[in-house]
Amino acid sequence: MSDAIVDRIAVTFSMRADDYARYFAVVNRHQPRRGNFIAFLAAFVAAIPVALAFRAIGTYLSGATATGDLVGRASLFAFLLGGCAMLVAGYVVRRIAMNRYLAGTLNVFEAKTAVFDATGVTLTGKISEARWRWAAFSRFTCENDLLLLWIGSSSAVTIPGSIFENQRASEAAVAFVRARLAEATSKSTSP
Repeated sequence: MSDAIVDRIAVTFSMRADDYARYFAVVNRHQPRRGNFIAFLAAFVAAIPVALAFRAIGTYLSGATATGDLVGRASLFAFLLGGCAMLVAGYVVRRIAMNRYLAGTLNVFEAKTAVFDATGVTLTGKISEARWRWAAFSRFTCENDLLLLWIGSSSAVTIPGSIFENQRASEAAVAFVRARLAEATSKSTSP
């Protein structure tokens, strides 16, 4: 006996704080970091010529090499300490942004129902409803026990993987979503 072909999947779930934490961790990993890394590396490499310049100025003004060395080292340490302070400030700003996102989302921890069917995905909450056609999604991933239907590169419709009663139900949902996305992709690329 073969399994019946599923044409609609409906699941009800509530996102918990740890689900949102995992979501933000995944989104953070998917954001391009090359530009940020190059800017951070350039700032740290720039500390060396700045320290050498302050050393030269300190030696010139005091007339003593030891004083110039001390000024150069102090400026280098101050620059590196400022870089570390920038890292801490970036972490704090990111946490504040996440908290604002959650605070600005109405009924963020309330139950929602996600319906996957042939036309797309519908996410219904207590006071809202959002619909997306399959062509709106750029990709689908399963990460950190989350099913993520990506809209662009930094936003995703998120379904906790723990809502499925067993592994087989989860695999059926993943297969259904992948099949619908493949259909949408083939329709958009065919002339």
